[in-house]
Amino acid sequence: MSMVTSCPACTTTFRVNPEQLTQRQGKVRCGQCSGVFDAFKSLATLADEPASGLLVEPPAVAAAATAFGMPQQGTLDIDPRESVRLDDELSDTRSSARTAHARALWVAALTVLVLLLAAQLAYAFRDRLAASWPASRPLLERMCAAVGCTVAWPERPDLLAIEASDLQADPARPNVIVLTATVRNRGSIDVARPALELTLTNAQDQTIARRIFLPRDYLPGAADASSAMPALAEIEVRLALDTADLRPAGYRLFLFYP
Repeated sequence: MSMVTSCPACTTTFRVNPEQLTQRQGKVRCGQCSGVFDAFKSLATLADEPASGLLVEPPAVAAAATAFGMPQQGTLDIDPRESVRLDDELSDTRSSARTAHARALWVAALTVLVLLLAAQLAYAFRDRLAASWPASRPLLERMCAAVGCTVAWPERPDLLAIEASDLQADPARPNVIVLTATVRNRGSIDVARPALELTLTNAQDQTIARRIFLPRDYLPGAADASSAMPALAEIEVRLALDTADLRPAGYRLFLFYP
């Protein structure tokens, strides 16, 4: 009994040695079409031909067999070097797949780290970022709403000015003085509202009282003290103060950021 296998590409049949196939894991190359295939998948048993009376197939019969697509016998290449080359190619393919997978994981991890770093920088410098790039403020405010922080308005005392102020006694109420002032934002950007410091002096220009007014103290009741002072806008301040028996003769008014 002989063992035969056939090429799946050209259907050529071959006699094979099972021991050789086992050593090469069944990997063989077809001598007819040079295709590489697994000989174990089409391995079959073939009865041995009689020892005497060997028949020689006439050329005409062989040609007819070829014409009608009948299986032909051919040579089979079971070169050990070819098996080693195929194993190396398979190993290289697996190594390349592992490398590509590792590269994809590395790129994904790097992307996540970059995004986390960008989020941390945006959180740490949110006030400065909003001041330099006002269009980013809505996005930063939504981010802060999610994590419980705030985006402060830029503090620019160099852009603010007290354009007019006055301190007068209230004729209808004894010991009450009325402070009026006009604060203007001369800049082209919205800024945080400042605090006001009022100092009362006597006739010798000595300090007899000092008080600080935050935005919530001098803004009208309906105004939001945390809102910005718009660019090129001004606000009128009017405060009534009970001075008791201080009898101030003068005053000084400054604006600043606490």
